[in-house]
Amino acid sequence: MKKRICCILLCLVPLPVTILLQLLASVPVFGVTTIASVVNSYYQGMPYQAALDELFSVWSSSTFIVAASMTYAVAALLLFGVWYWKKLAVGQEFVPASSAFNWQIVASFILLAVGLQYIVQYLMSFIGTLRPDWMHAYAELADSAGFGTLSPLLLLYSCIIAPVSEELIFRGVAFGYAKKAMPLCLAICLQAVLFGIFHMNIIQGIYAAFLGLFLGYVCEESGTIAAAILFHAVFNLCGTFFNPYMYYHMEQPFFFLLWLTVGVLLTYAGIFLFQHGTAVRDME
Repeated sequence: MKKRICCILLCLVPLPVTILLQLLASVPVFGVTTIASVVNSYYQGMPYQAALDELFSVWSSSTFIVAASMTYAVAALLLFGVWYWKKLAVGQEFVPASSAFNWQIVASFILLAVGLQYIVQYLMSFIGTLRPDWMHAYAELADSAGFGTLSPLLLLYSCIIAPVSEELIFRGVAFGYAKKAMPLCLAICLQAVLFGIFHMNIIQGIYAAFLGLFLGYVCEESGTIAAAILFHAVFNLCGTFFNPYMYYHMEQPFFFLLWLTVGVLLTYAGIFLFQHGTAVRDME
């Protein structure tokens, strides 16, 4: 009983640790930008108020926000990577990353990523209809963070660094401890809820929790966290590049139902192909 309680507590620990880590990781980014701004203002002979305005402008820019997010994500990757490999991966049977994939599994991730993009969009639209204020707050957050403007820095963060660090946190450490303390289904749900809370925004939190269910399933079914990392990266890549072009005339009833049907069918096909791919891989 004590061991189960300990595992439950350890499962919950990553969430406050990540929030604290985000605050700590932003300190050096604030420091570097402040020093750079002060030096630049000094050499340009800018008045105090103008220099202060420029500094606040830098702090509110999308580049600064993405840079701070990357700093945190790298720190989280190192911390939770060591935690996962030292405390949870040792002594457990895992599928090696080098042999974890075949073409069916990779193809299934593409189908799942596209299908879930549609379903998530409909989920967000439905919530936005019920609570427009939530959707408005989310849109403002996305714009201020620069997620609507594609850049190499954003691409590096959203498609490589964030998937690795977030999977180590939630499908690695949190899910790893949850599985030791509760039934598998409940453990998958718990890590998904924690993943949603982590995003600190109601709209983003709801769809992140929904995505977390599939990420937990992929991690468990594949037998390796590498599969969850790859699927997460493909999902973010799909959302980054193709999301603006996926909803042709969705305001019309026919296309509204069409894209919903496409999303459901692609998701189902992705799950079927993933299960087939893991079965073929395990037999080889």
